[in-house]
Amino acid sequence: MYRMIVVDDEAWIRERLVHTIDWDQLGFGVVHEATCGEEALALAAEVQPDLILTDIRMPHMDGLELIERLKERRLAAKVVIISGFSDFEYAKKALSLGASDYILKPVEDDDLLGVVARCLEQIETDRQKEALLKKADDQVNKRLPLLKEMLFSKLIMGHKPDEQKLRDTLADFGLTNKGLRHACLVLQVPEAEALPTERKPDANFIPFVLRNLLQDLLPSVSENEIVFAHADEVVCIVSSFEGDDALARTCLTMSDDIRNIVHKIVGSALVIGLGGAVGDLLDISASYRQAKQMLLHGYLDSGRSKDTKSAAGPHKTGGYRLYDTEALINHIRVGNKAAALASLDQIVRENRGIRPIDLKFIYIDIVNSVVRTAVEGSGAAEDFSKFSLHFFELLQQSQSTDEIHGLLGDTITRIIDFLEHSQSKKRRKVIEKALEYMELHYTEELNLNAVAERFYLNASYFSKIFKEELGVSYTKYLMEFRVNKAAELMSDPTLKIYEISRRVGYEDVQYFTKMFKSFKGVTPGQYREKIR
Repeated sequence: MYRMIVVDDEAWIRERLVHTIDWDQLGFGVVHEATCGEEALALAAEVQPDLILTDIRMPHMDGLELIERLKERRLAAKVVIISGFSDFEYAKKALSLGASDYILKPVEDDDLLGVVARCLEQIETDRQKEALLKKADDQVNKRLPLLKEMLFSKLIMGHKPDEQKLRDTLADFGLTNKGLRHACLVLQVPEAEALPTERKPDANFIPFVLRNLLQDLLPSVSENEIVFAHADEVVCIVSSFEGDDALARTCLTMSDDIRNIVHKIVGSALVIGLGGAVGDLLDISASYRQAKQMLLHGYLDSGRSKDTKSAAGPHKTGGYRLYDTEALINHIRVGNKAAALASLDQIVRENRGIRPIDLKFIYIDIVNSVVRTAVEGSGAAEDFSKFSLHFFELLQQSQSTDEIHGLLGDTITRIIDFLEHSQSKKRRKVIEKALEYMELHYTEELNLNAVAERFYLNASYFSKIFKEELGVSYTKYLMEFRVNKAAELMSDPTLKIYEISRRVGYEDVQYFTKMFKSFKGVTPGQYREKIR
């Protein structure tokens, strides 16, 4: 839909312009009116019109000044001037100022429609151009992080064929270089085989945590934000105006914080290497090589985090605080929303100084724990990974403690709902398989324990979910199923009652007869007589 303003100090002219043309058919919604240029300018700022039809001679602000003011305020409406013969020179001036067209009074409908049609064509062309430019900008913006990573992946390996071009690229990325000292940190996690089975995270999970943690920590310690993945490691460059010793202390403190968080989430030590400072980002490969050498010797992998435990309440570990989330995670696992949300509120309430970064990693702790222990089966884990990606994106956008607290509450509710749905789907699948098995083996000994064991389930749990899914107990379902199969066999006159009883799994004919009557209201013999 298009938006339009009609501007004229004479009411009868406005009335004719607004009501003699079917503007709705041309794609215009509400057509606004203004009595002078001043009123039109204020209205234009509010409604952002696509088209303005305006007289030239008006009190307070005429049509020419309106065009100039619209340009000053970057309001991109097409302007069509309505002028009399005596105002023709004004009309020509209006065109020089940027008006799209003009119409001579008295205004004829066909002339007006022709002018408006040309304006609409131009509006559509402008919209298409704008959409293409926006799409191009979006594509460039999406590629910028990747291009930045590619640049630094080459720089740390010593590739710098055209130094001036590289310096221009650094400037394009908004990276400061002059007067700074730059140090390279290289972070690696152990191979998955080195971790206990129950502690193995998704292959992309720890790099994701590391990059997001570094992106949160760097703004407070570094003039640039440079974090990227390279091969099987995460590389971070810290840039500071401080001296080399102060820069090294900053990097070591940050390393301790990162190591403690990774240990808390994954239960594994993190291997970190720190290189010496250099005065030019183009020379960062020297710092990277030193960091790799230190990493190979395990110099920074002091194991200080290996004894880190979650205490009953927060305690300082460098710049990051660990919180007791065990109760919160347990409430999520058992599906108790009220208790989980109350536990989250208690953590925030009892720790008034809790920071956004603390809440972010409580969130990551929750998601990782649920993925590891509450979601069973690779399919379910993959579904949960996709489900949680949206919340990781929201987490990156949230900055304040209140925002992240609210996001955490919403996420906890959604996680519990997801797990309940996931468990419900798994239960239905198990029951479907059990019913298929029962249909194939109903003539055999088919007690509850045997079927539950067949599907690796506890008998009491299998009995519970069977009744929840079908609304009837396993025993009663099996009895009715066998009776119905027996009723089908009754139509065969060559089969004796005791033979039918055995065919549906009952050796005791008297018991079979009693059970048959309880479901059908008659004995097997009476039922056979009825269907003859």
